[in-house]
Amino acid sequence: MIDFFLTHRRNLHFTGRKPILKDLEEGLKEGGAVVLLGPDGMGKSAIAEEHGRIHVDRYDLRLWVRATDGTVLASDYAGLAEVLGIPHQEDSDLGDLAGSVRTWLEENDRWLLIFDDVPSPEVLVGYLPLARCGDVIITSKGRGWLGASAAAIIEVGRLDHLEAAAFLLSRTGQEDRAASEKLAEFLEGNPLALELAGAYIRWTRISLSRYLDAYKKRFGELSGRTPPECPKALAAVLEISMEQVRAVSQEGVDLLNLSAFLASEDLPIDLLVKTSALLPESVDLGLSALDKRGLVRRDEGSLSVHPLIQALAFSRLDDDSRETWADETVRSVGGAFGSYLGDLSTWPECSRLLPHALAASKCIEDLGIGSEPASLLLNQVGLYLHRRGDFAGAKVVLERLLVVDEKFYGPGHSEVATDLNNLGSVLRVLGNLVEAKEIFERAIAIEEAQATPDRLKIAIRANNLGTVLRALGDLDGALVAFERALAIDRDAYGPNHFKTAIRLNNLGDVLLEMGDIDGAKDSYQRALRVFEQFLGPGHHYTQRARENLDTLSQRGSD
Repeated sequence: MIDFFLTHRRNLHFTGRKPILKDLEEGLKEGGAVVLLGPDGMGKSAIAEEHGRIHVDRYDLRLWVRATDGTVLASDYAGLAEVLGIPHQEDSDLGDLAGSVRTWLEENDRWLLIFDDVPSPEVLVGYLPLARCGDVIITSKGRGWLGASAAAIIEVGRLDHLEAAAFLLSRTGQEDRAASEKLAEFLEGNPLALELAGAYIRWTRISLSRYLDAYKKRFGELSGRTPPECPKALAAVLEISMEQVRAVSQEGVDLLNLSAFLASEDLPIDLLVKTSALLPESVDLGLSALDKRGLVRRDEGSLSVHPLIQALAFSRLDDDSRETWADETVRSVGGAFGSYLGDLSTWPECSRLLPHALAASKCIEDLGIGSEPASLLLNQVGLYLHRRGDFAGAKVVLERLLVVDEKFYGPGHSEVATDLNNLGSVLRVLGNLVEAKEIFERAIAIEEAQATPDRLKIAIRANNLGTVLRALGDLDGALVAFERALAIDRDAYGPNHFKTAIRLNNLGDVLLEMGDIDGAKDSYQRALRVFEQFLGPGHHYTQRARENLDTLSQRGSD
């Protein structure tokens, strides 16, 4: 979640777009959401931001939610609770917080909410306020919006010729109108290319005409490494800028390389410098070099890099360099991500690092390389999301962890079995019981096939399998699984250990459902004695066992 007031610095060089801003205002007056639709680099986010600045007196709150990734969307949206002053516990589930946020938005006015870079209308289901007391702006490049009826669509394209030329004159402080018009024509009105060219000209004090000559030369020299989504004109402009950055600051080049493996907004520079072996202790010169040439947007303690600039930086790396940077980036983010998630004070930093953890680990996955740092990071992210109640997000992360670990360790490794067990637990909560059953069975089979199987892990997974089988109505299968878990734990811990008692209680539940009242009663009584002795009468395990016995007594009296 990003609040304009706190971290968004106004684009001082915003020029033109008056027709779109007018259409945006008119669309919002109709009471529905407005979608700014167009390719990357067209300035959609800047237009949304400019609307909030122009109409600052209309809004008490201007709120920004990143929506490229569903997991980040859920985190950002739930994080609005803090800004909105909604009372909540630090360990509140993200889903509960999101519901409270939407309710607040439906009951209050004078707010502007921007969902940035939404892939499709379906992504916002459950997040869009049903009653519109405030304004909602959506930016997207997804063409699926064209068939949606719930929002007004404003297509955002290139700047027209006169707007582009006017921007160049304003940005550079020069007066050569003819050269500005010619350069604007060559840059095809691409807002991002115009900004980079203008920043370069302003800083170097080169004339518009000399820059035009340099641009033509560089355009003709471009290799085929330009990403398909990146216009060739933008690539040429970036090459000119990066050539000068390389001449004055290798730190700047390294920072841009690092950014290519992270999310595009709110890069926590201080944290990354502390943990990345590929960066020097100080990157101030590099930050300055990039900022002055318009390659990054620098805020206090963080910076943002346009996704197209990140894509171009990535395309300029060879395969070996990509693997090196990807591995080091996940190591760096993992070093900053909370290692002890039981400490709630680490959760705000985890929330901030979440987009970067997902982006960095996705690069590892896309490159098809195994990585222990990526495995450790994804495991922590999955655990964090699980504890925050974002089970859908945890499922996505754990599925990616499984892919990484199968590549790194091999599909029959015990670490893969652990991944499967964790994924199965999430699937069970989500109600995907058949899939969870298959996952737990595979986890058990992998552990059983180890040279020295870990029987305690098998017990845990057998117990989890029993829970799923019971929910599926396979009581005979559940009984076998629970009895296996009980036998292993009883041998390992003894009959009077609380872990053994947990297995006894679960066994009692399935015996009760099977109609074996005496067997269920015996299991519950044995469990209760252990819980009372080792956990005390007030513990929830003790109370549950006692309640189970009370239920049996009531059934007997009936």
